[in-house]
Amino acid sequence: MACWKREPFALERYKQLFEEDWIEGQSDMVMGWDGEEEQHRESAWTTLEHYFRETPIKPDERPEAVEVCAEAELPGLPRLIGIIDLIRAGGRIVDFKSAAKTPDVDQLAHQNEVQTSCYALLYRDSTGRMEQDIELHHLVKTKTPKLVVTALGPMTDHQEMRLYRTIESYVEGMERQDFVPSPGLHCSSCEFYQECRRWNGKELCPGAIAG
Repeated sequence: MACWKREPFALERYKQLFEEDWIEGQSDMVMGWDGEEEQHRESAWTTLEHYFRETPIKPDERPEAVEVCAEAELPGLPRLIGIIDLIRAGGRIVDFKSAAKTPDVDQLAHQNEVQTSCYALLYRDSTGRMEQDIELHHLVKTKTPKLVVTALGPMTDHQEMRLYRTIESYVEGMERQDFVPSPGLHCSSCEFYQECRRWNGKELCPGAIAG
């Protein structure tokens, strides 16, 4: 955002903002730090500081957009709506991610294909241009933080076709109320976990319906 506003790079100012956000983020909740809040805060800042120092994005590079909400009309399908983290100069789409360990670069393209393809469609529909590249910037939260930048290239015709077929499959399933649990890492933050666990395999899944 500082680059967008043409503000000078100021690491100490960013640290002050980080400290303020850390406090504000806990204003309406009770965190069980077990006496280790300072350690967690220092670890979080160290990781961010590493990114600021190692990012390939130069301080004077002004982006095309920051945290921009975009929409795209898909023929015969629901409207696609999303928020893109950053669009670098020249149409390079960037998505920021964090990880507890170094990601497997060979699997990144497949694991993130739906998300990155959606970003590409949003960019193309909004600008009338093809993206130059799609980059994943992983902040790896190890004892010694690392930054892993993966350039995936623009969306291919094959990936675009796969995205349309995926969306069509989801829409058709919803229309026929084909709601079944799909267990995965996302279950850790779902409020209908117990409902899915009680599903008997015959009736509609109450958690899927409610969600």
